[in-house]
Amino acid sequence: MMNQTIENTTDVRKKAIIQGVVLGVISFILSIISLYITVSATSLFTSSAAAGFVNYVVFLIVAVFFVIALRKAAGGYWDFSTALKNIFIMMAITAVIGTLGVSVWNMVNPTLQQEAIDNTINMTIETMEATGANDENIDTTIEMLEQQRNALAEMSIGQILKGLAVSILMYFVLSLIFAAIFKRERPIFQSPAPSDDAHPWQNQNS
Repeated sequence: MMNQTIENTTDVRKKAIIQGVVLGVISFILSIISLYITVSATSLFTSSAAAGFVNYVVFLIVAVFFVIALRKAAGGYWDFSTALKNIFIMMAITAVIGTLGVSVWNMVNPTLQQEAIDNTINMTIETMEATGANDENIDTTIEMLEQQRNALAEMSIGQILKGLAVSILMYFVLSLIFAAIFKRERPIFQSPAPSDDAHPWQNQNS
């Protein structure tokens, strides 16, 4: 029984690692899709809504599917502690692959991110002018966006690691939420499934 429990724990841990890699790749792909959406968008609202849907809604749907698959691999039951450990393993790997993947992409292909920020600046100006914002507020907002663009262009390894640490912290909070939602305690009084060898005469009489 002890060996079976250890084996099951190991299998769930392996599944969490594999799913973390897959979810990390998905997170990376969604981030790139979001950049392309921002580059081609003509409205700040449309850009924000579409990018938000891709980056958050789609990601959360896939993450929930993976968490349920992990719980199923654990036998359909796991307490909060077990759920948190396995979910966080998956999410931590996701954070590493997703964050480092996007950082490497931006280093190799910085044009896409620059175009995304430039288009965001243009759409922001149009939106603020349409809503009657004064020139001072517009200039302040544009300055902040330009500072962000310059910071991304000069991204260092230290800044990447700092961003990774923030991502891991955020994913830990998400893991806590998922563990609280998807924990399922095994019933105290649960009758074991009858064994075929337990009452051989029943098979003969049936």
